[in-house]
Amino acid sequence: MHRRDGERPPLQPPVAHLLACLVALTAARAQQDPTAVSPSTQAQRLVRLLELPERCSESWRALLQLRAAAAPPLAAALQDPRPDVAVRAAWLLAMLGAADAEAALPALRRGAAAEVVPVARACRWALDRLAFRGTLLTDYGTHTVVHLGADGKELRRIASLRGPWFAEPVGGGNLLVSEYAGNCVRELDANGKEVWSFTDLNNPYQAQRLPGGNTLISDAGNNRVVEVAPDGKIVWEKKELKRPVAAERLPDGHTLVCEQQGGSVVELDAAGNEVWRHDGLNRPQRAQRLLNGNTLIALHQGGQVLEVDHDGKVVGEPLPVPDAQMAFRRPDGHVLIAATTYFQELDETGKEVWRLAGTYGVGILRQ
Repeated sequence: MHRRDGERPPLQPPVAHLLACLVALTAARAQQDPTAVSPSTQAQRLVRLLELPERCSESWRALLQLRAAAAPPLAAALQDPRPDVAVRAAWLLAMLGAADAEAALPALRRGAAAEVVPVARACRWALDRLAFRGTLLTDYGTHTVVHLGADGKELRRIASLRGPWFAEPVGGGNLLVSEYAGNCVRELDANGKEVWSFTDLNNPYQAQRLPGGNTLISDAGNNRVVEVAPDGKIVWEKKELKRPVAAERLPDGHTLVCEQQGGSVVELDAAGNEVWRHDGLNRPQRAQRLLNGNTLIALHQGGQVLEVDHDGKVVGEPLPVPDAQMAFRRPDGHVLIAATTYFQELDETGKEVWRLAGTYGVGILRQ
C-alpha cells in the first residue's frame, strides 16, 4: 500500500513532476532553439526557490540535475544573509561532487571562514566531502572498513571494529563509523584513534554527519532515529519506529527512513510528521531519494533493488541483487551496490563496471 499525506487533487500534476519535466524540456529546447532559457538561468531561478519550504524539495533535486550549471548560483547563495539558505547551498554543492562543484570551491573556502558559525561549518563540511577521493567499503564479516584509491589499490584499512555497518568521510582523514555489534557510532582519525563517540544506542545501522556538525543515527534496536549534537545531546528524535535500519536527512530537512520490520520506507518532515510512505516491502535495508523524485530501495529479503515513484508504482525492471544491503545511484547514473557476498558498481545501462568479493558487504561509498 502507498499513501501520501496532503495529496493534491488527482488532476493536478505534482510539482516535482512539473519541475522535472521543465528541466528536461529546457535541455531539449536548448538544443533546438538558441534563444531558449539556458541551464545557468534555470539554475539561478531554482536557487531562489530554496528558501521556500513548499518548493525546496523539488528545487534541490532539479538543481542537482543541472550538474555544473548549478555551481555558480549555489556559490553566490553561500553569501545569503539567511544562514539556512547558505547552509543548504553548501549541502547541495557537496552533493554535486568534485567535478561539477569545482567552480564553487573558492566561494566555499571563503565561506569556511565566515563569521556565521553554521555557514562556516557547512562550508567546511562540503569542502571535506569534495576533497575525498576513492571508495569506502564496509565489511561486516571481517570487521573492517577499507579505503581504496582511484586505481583500486588499498590506501587504508581499519580493522578490529565491532560489527561495522557503514562508514563515511568527515574531513581531515577522519571516518564516521557505525558499529552495530558495538552499540556505538564513533569518529576515528587517520590512525584509527577515536576522537568522538555516541554510545546510547542499540544496534545502530546508518550514521550521517550533517553539515552543521550533528550526527543522524538509525538506532534500530531502540526503534528510533536520533540526531545528536557534538556534545552528545539529542536535539531531534523520532521514536516508535519499526526497527529503522537506515535514515538519511535530505537538504529540505526531511528524513527518509527504512523500517525493516514494518516493511516500509517513510519520509518525515522536520517536525517528525509522516508526509510519504511506501509499504509492502520485503525487509527494506536502505533507501535513497533520487533526483527525479523517485526512491531507490534495496530489499534484503526480497533480493532486489527497485525504484518507485511518488505514487508507489515500480519504475522499470527491479534489479536482482541477492541479499541486497545497500544501493546508491550516483549523479552520473552509476549504481553502487553492497550485498552480503560482494561489492559492485553498475553503469547507467546496468553493465557491471567492477566487482569485489567481500565476506559480508554492507556499505559502499565512492567519490
